Amino acid sequence: MRKLLVVVAAIAAASCGGNSGNLSQQEAQSVASEISAALQSHEAASNQLSFGGSSSVSYTCAGGGTLDVSGSLSVNCPSGIRSCTTNGSLTVDADACTTQAGAIIDGHLEATVTGTGLSFTKTVTGEIVVTRPDGTTATCAVDVTLVFGHLYGAVCGVSVSK
Repeated sequence: MRKLLVVVAAIAAASCGGNSGNLSQQEAQSVASEISAALQSHEAASNQLSFGGSSSVSYTCAGGGTLDVSGSLSVNCPSGIRSCTTNGSLTVDADACTTQAGAIIDGHLEATVTGTGLSFTKTVTGEIVVTRPDGTTATCAVDVTLVFGHLYGAVCGVSVSK
């Protein structure tokens, strides 16, 4: 029975990409840090909070390349700032974004934004291609959540937090 479970888990991991990236903790954390920084950049925050407007901001990554954040947020404040509700969707496009760990990110991620008052939750999902410093590449999933500047989730199957 145990062998069957191991085989089933291995098949499931292979079919879903598993930790197909085989990124180190440092590489995965550096990818998450760049995504977090792009979504929290002053320009992204002020442009997206244009009360229903749509905008695009280009964030320069630590080692070069960019993460382009675009989309719009809808903010409704029926009776003051504490009553505000925020909903929106953003895209994060990575174009040769080089992290501090030397990993290069390319790909497209989707972010949903929800919030009440001044509390926002950004959930980022999608698939990216990561080129490691040794030149090998991996295509893998990103599923991270950003709340009050704290990030948690998984990048290429590696748990990350900040």
